[in-house]
Amino acid sequence: MTDQLSNNSQLLNAKQILDRAGIAEKMIVADLGCGTNGHFCFPAARLVGEKGLVYAVDVRKTALENIKSRSKLEGINCLKIVWSDLEIYGSTNIRSDFVDLSLLINILFQSQKPFNILKEAFRITKTGGKFVIIDWKKTHTPFGPSLDLRIDKNDIQAMFFRLGAEQIDNFDAGKYHFGMIFEKQNNNLP
Repeated sequence: MTDQLSNNSQLLNAKQILDRAGIAEKMIVADLGCGTNGHFCFPAARLVGEKGLVYAVDVRKTALENIKSRSKLEGINCLKIVWSDLEIYGSTNIRSDFVDLSLLINILFQSQKPFNILKEAFRITKTGGKFVIIDWKKTHTPFGPSLDLRIDKNDIQAMFFRLGAEQIDNFDAGKYHFGMIFEKQNNNLP
């Protein structure tokens, strides 16, 4: 059964989604594909606190510059900027088996190599760590990417199963997005 997480004032309610994922103080979080505005990395940084750490990861250097400027302006010191092409295994400057929670928000539909992105997320996430996947529902919507770009939930489940992760939650992340949470079961990459 799926639950609905929504807030009419915004497309995705980051705080509700992060709460559902079990984010807590002192955690290490990676926002993979953080984007220009850091819609998830800033709320995550506030929730993990000064003793936690949030990696803001993106392939676009301009997005990372925006995140860096905003973090300085807001006095957020637990945010670390990391440039990476997530489609290349081992390219992210985060050590293996280190992250408690990896966020993949609206990123998989943008890639022709989603398995590579999940494999890199799997590498940096420790055993017992979680992955939060939020992406566009594969239905017609008044805006968003075309249907042929949207990734099917069953494909995501199959990729995570192949990597060695178990799905622990499935929910509607708003009117246009689905949410899934997986937990890493082992370190055996295919």
